[in-house]
Amino acid sequence: MFYTAVILLANAIIVTANAIAYGDFWKILLFSVLGTVSVIAYDGITAFLIRRLPEKWFAAGKKAFDVSRKEKKFYSKIKLKKITVLVPELGGFTGFHKDKLQSTDDTEYLRRFLLESNYGVAIHIVNALGGFVIGFLPFCGGFWVWMPVAIVNFVLSMLPVFILRNNTPPLLFLYKRATSSK
Repeated sequence: MFYTAVILLANAIIVTANAIAYGDFWKILLFSVLGTVSVIAYDGITAFLIRRLPEKWFAAGKKAFDVSRKEKKFYSKIKLKKITVLVPELGGFTGFHKDKLQSTDDTEYLRRFLLESNYGVAIHIVNALGGFVIGFLPFCGGFWVWMPVAIVNFVLSMLPVFILRNNTPPLLFLYKRATSSK
C-alpha cells in the first residue's frame, strides 16, 4: 500500500509541476503514466530474466553478496528495521516468502532463503539502475517527466535491497551453524 501511495503521489507531483511549467496537462499525465507503466514493466521483465540465471550464481555464501560491517552500520544508522514494514514482500511470485523466518536450523530452508534473498538483491539492483532506460522511450516524455519516475523507481527498488542485505549476515550465520552441526 505504501508503494502504491508513493507512486501515485510522485505522479501527481510530476504532472502538477510539469503542467504548471509547460502546460498541456493531459499530455504530461499520459507521459507520466506511460513512464510509470514502462518502468514497472521493465522491472518485471528483468526480474523474470534474472530468475532464469543459474542458481549457483546466487548460492548462499557467494562473495558477491557479502555484507561489510560498514554496510551493517549504515542500515542501523538509517533505522532500517522501522521502515521494513512499509516495503512489500513479493515472495509469492517465487513461492518462497521472506517476511518471516520459519526455521533457524533447517539447512535446506536456510539455503533457499539465502538463495532467494540473493536473487532479490540482484533483481532490485538491476531494476534500480536500469529503470533509467525509460529516458530512451519517446512516449515517456521529456527529462522532467521520465527522470523523476526513474528516481522514484530507484528509491523503491533500493529499499528491498537494503532489507535483504541487512538480513543476510544473520541468515548466513544460522546457515553455517546448521550445516556445521550436521
